[in-house]
This record gives sequence, structure tokens and C-alpha cells, in this order.
Amino acid sequence: MPVIIPDKEISLLTKGGKEYFLQWADFMYRCVRFNMPDSELYAATHCERVLLFALLIGENRFTGDSRALEILAHAAVFHDTCRFDEYLDTGHGARAATYYKNFCDNATDIHYYPEAEFLMRYHDRDDSEGKVAIKKTFGNSAVYVLQLYDVFKDADALDRWRLGHYGIDARFFRTDNARHLLDYAKKIVEETVPEELIQNIECLIKQLKLQNK
Repeated sequence: MPVIIPDKEISLLTKGGKEYFLQWADFMYRCVRFNMPDSELYAATHCERVLLFALLIGENRFTGDSRALEILAHAAVFHDTCRFDEYLDTGHGARAATYYKNFCDNATDIHYYPEAEFLMRYHDRDDSEGKVAIKKTFGNSAVYVLQLYDVFKDADALDRWRLGHYGIDARFFRTDNARHLLDYAKKIVEETVPEELIQNIECLIKQLKLQNK
């Protein structure tokens, strides 16, 4: 399957960033397995957009650090592979991390990064839990991994535009870079997600909010 994001919309990336995006998007569509491949919310197309947002923020936060970009790319393409449903499904991050580790152990064309495993393992958990685990595991390197964590969580959050206006709240972003990409992310979602799907999800979330008042 070819990438869904128009080439003109990838122009914010540097030449190297665009190469990373195309490389890992292609790798994902060819090699990565999703438990829910037909999901319009949490399968490969979602991960493609998160990949783009992660690289855009990463290029600003980790200038010249190709290793950081590759870690973010790995986390993006694997993070929602092992979902069982389209709701919270807490624990899908840990399942994805295990799948990623096993995938790397048995492949010759992808390098395993423990940082990427931790980003996806805790992306569906509260920040307090994820950051404590990172500090405990990575010691002197924890600051670097925490920065990667913030970038990845914000990249994932930017794609919540697919859930409509109720799905995204910029007050909870961890990086200024993500706030600056808010309108851009909305445009990308509008160009790659059926409008009817967004409207239906928005109505559903609105109904749930009214029921819980």
C-alpha cells in the first residue's frame, strides 16, 4: 500500500527527514502486522500520520541526531500494532513493545532500540508511570529518553484530530513544537481521513460526554 499523505504535505521535513518518513512508512506497509488491520482509527494509516508528526517534532528537538529520528520512527510504526479494540485498551502498548522486540530479534533489516520499546510500552499509560519507569531503567540517559517520550506522545496526540474537535486538547501537549503543528495536523487528518468518519466519531464522543455529565 502506498503512503496516504500527499507528497506536498511532507515538504516541512528536511530532505533527510523525508527519506526517513518514506523508508519507514514503506517498511510498515510491507512488513509490520496489525491485530486490527481494517481499523480506520488505529491501524497503519494512523501510524503513518504519527510517523510524520514524530519526525517533524523530532527534527526540531534533536537537530542532527539521526538515532533519535530512527527511534521515533520505530515507535510510530509499531505502537498500535497489538490493539484488541478501538477504545482505551490499556496494555496494548506493552503488547506492541513485545511484538517489536521479537520482530527485531528475528529480522536482519531493523535495529532494535530499547528506547523505542519503552516509548511504545508506556504510550498508553499516564505520564507519571511512564516517566518513572524510564528514569529507573535508563539512569544517566533518562533525560534523553524522556525527551523522546514527550515528542512521541505529542505526535500520537496530534492525530487525535481524527476523533473530531472533542478528541484533541492542546493544553496537554508536552512540547511547543506540537502546539505549532496543531493546524497542520488538522489539515493532514482532513486530507487523509473520510469526513463522514470524523463526524460520526465526533457525534459519538459528544453523546458520551452528555451522558457522563
